[in-house]
Amino acid sequence: MYPLLQRLRFALPLLVALVLVGVASIPFGKGESVEAQDGGSVDYGFTLVAFDATLTQLEDIEAAQLAANIVLSDAGEGLIIVGKYFDHAEEPQIFDTPDQAKAAVNEITEELKSNAGGEPLPADLSEMFETYALFVGSLGDQMKGRLMILSAGGFTYHESVGVDGLSNVAADLAARGVEVSTVSLATTPAVDRDVLGAISSAGAGIPYDLGFSDGVLEFVNNELNVQLTASVQIEDLASGVDTIDVPVPPHSSYLVAGFLYEDPESNHIIVEPNGQEITGSVGSVSALSISGIKFFTVRNPQPGTWSLRSSGSSGSLTILSDVVNDLSVTMPPQAPFPTGEPFVIVAEARIGELPLIDISAIVEANVTVPDGTELTFGLNDIGEDGDVFAEDGVFSATVPAQEEGWIGEVRLTMHWFDIDAMIDGAGVIVVEPFPMIEITLAVTDEPVAEATRTQLATVDLKLSEFPFLAEQGGITVSMVNTEDGSPVDLEFEPTEVVDGKVYQLLVFGSLTLPAEYEFSASLSSTHLGREFEAVAANKSASIEISTPTPILTYSLIGVGGFFGLILLLLVLRWLMQVRPYGYLYRLDGQGQRELAVDFRAYRRSAWDAFMNKPMVPAAALPGIPLLGGRFVFSPRGLAFRYRPDSDGILRMTVRGEALQAGRNPIPDGDEIHIGSETFVFDRSAIDDEVVVSERLQSTTRMRNAELDTFALDPMTWDAPSSARPTRRHY
Repeated sequence: MYPLLQRLRFALPLLVALVLVGVASIPFGKGESVEAQDGGSVDYGFTLVAFDATLTQLEDIEAAQLAANIVLSDAGEGLIIVGKYFDHAEEPQIFDTPDQAKAAVNEITEELKSNAGGEPLPADLSEMFETYALFVGSLGDQMKGRLMILSAGGFTYHESVGVDGLSNVAADLAARGVEVSTVSLATTPAVDRDVLGAISSAGAGIPYDLGFSDGVLEFVNNELNVQLTASVQIEDLASGVDTIDVPVPPHSSYLVAGFLYEDPESNHIIVEPNGQEITGSVGSVSALSISGIKFFTVRNPQPGTWSLRSSGSSGSLTILSDVVNDLSVTMPPQAPFPTGEPFVIVAEARIGELPLIDISAIVEANVTVPDGTELTFGLNDIGEDGDVFAEDGVFSATVPAQEEGWIGEVRLTMHWFDIDAMIDGAGVIVVEPFPMIEITLAVTDEPVAEATRTQLATVDLKLSEFPFLAEQGGITVSMVNTEDGSPVDLEFEPTEVVDGKVYQLLVFGSLTLPAEYEFSASLSSTHLGREFEAVAANKSASIEISTPTPILTYSLIGVGGFFGLILLLLVLRWLMQVRPYGYLYRLDGQGQRELAVDFRAYRRSAWDAFMNKPMVPAAALPGIPLLGGRFVFSPRGLAFRYRPDSDGILRMTVRGEALQAGRNPIPDGDEIHIGSETFVFDRSAIDDEVVVSERLQSTTRMRNAELDTFALDPMTWDAPSSARPTRRHY
């Protein structure tokens, strides 16, 4: 330990003066509440400073004075009580304000300073504890508070009580909610420090020791809620000048700087960011200097970089500094963010419990992802880039969509332009896959039936490759005619319902207009504690509409088609039918041909023509001695058909052969013998003029006369009703 630090106990007056000049009016908060034994926080109902009035060493008197003033500055809003003790304890006094209590302390110290250097008188701790315990009891059992005992040692206590007895009293007070702390001064003997430490430990307090540098720093840091640290420690200031820079952020309450030095000729100053040097108290700057120690307190320091500068030729040097502010920047807990979508990260900047409204502040988030990659994002509080409200103390930034999930450690820094001071914070960002919604069109290139309920699409909810369950009410699906903007009424059917939730919907609708249609879908739900909205990629389809044919139309088409088919068949039958053809000639004795029958001229009945019957009844042919049978025509030639029971077939032979039952072909040019007459069939007419004999004409007339009264039997080939002969005229 440096020799200078051994003398740090003399710095206590300076430290207290530092506070009294500018800090005394600041409630640092520690005096407002105390941790009860059960762990709960309670307000201080009172602060009682027990001042040792037996002090004779000047350094002890000044240390006790300024230590008491520090404690009283931190008294909060409770009762402020000061008491002094020596061989007995006087009744403590209650003061309305800290300033009144400090004035009383100053009177005590002035009286002690006037007798400094004399023989010390022993203080009776047993008497002090007894008196103050009764006084605290008079305040009420529910009164919580603290008792701060200042002592330079050399005290006495009843032998019957001893140290254990004093500790027991302190423990009783602690059980009643009274914190008992002790402050050992500069010259307190070690044995007495141990006694005071035992009392503090039993009384749930803190045993401060101002006889050492660490004890002084602990007392100042705890009571003033600062954190003085040694920025520079030099064993020999041989270089002549040493300077350190202290960055001070905006909105700081205090800058505290201290110089502990050995060279009495050394010079110590602080320099403002604008370059102005400060050597002593001026304006908001308070300075206090005693042998080997100099402290500065700057109230509401100018933001920027302050310089603490020392100059000298020898000796050790320690520079202490601290910046007091309530600035903080934190990242509130946030639920995981979805992959594939931009998201907004936020950081809250505060000054104490209030939002920090400072648009000049710059907040950056440095995110380190698992693979070591560092992502840096600048946050703002001006209502841009994801920031919802400007100047509300919430800084925001939009992070581009991340394709993969990760957990990133976040280091937050808040700084200002041209100012090196930074406020640090931390947080965590989690990015995970979130559910998606997809549309699959069910319509194809085929037209859709008009005004008919048809499945148009399928909507699927997925988390990665797995189905995701959600409330159906959170699914929104729409279909719009892009040509006129009109919506389509849709119906939805879930493929399956699991615990009231669905993962797939079938979309149905009835369309009446052919057009270009566009589908859209979205999902609003919660996942991993975060509300989210997933939007599907829009799908478009050009849908044609087919008009259904009415049943009557189908019926008419069917009937018409049936009859049309029949007509077609009849026409084909008509076109393909074989008509009677050729000629039947009678041969006379000289072998001359005489036309007996012109088959082409035979007119069949309508029914025979309709039924495509290429036949001529023999009974219908005048001049032919036949009353039964038929001449049948086909592409193969002429044939004669008859039944065995037919009448009128008289001695008819073909090529000299008797007729057979059924079909008997008659070749062209072959002679046919019917009775005593001979006939010849020929498809073609002869070139010579055919003479119709008078006999044939007479026979024809007779035959026609007979036909007027002749009725053919419809049950035989000889007399079908459809074969009624047609009259011939020659």
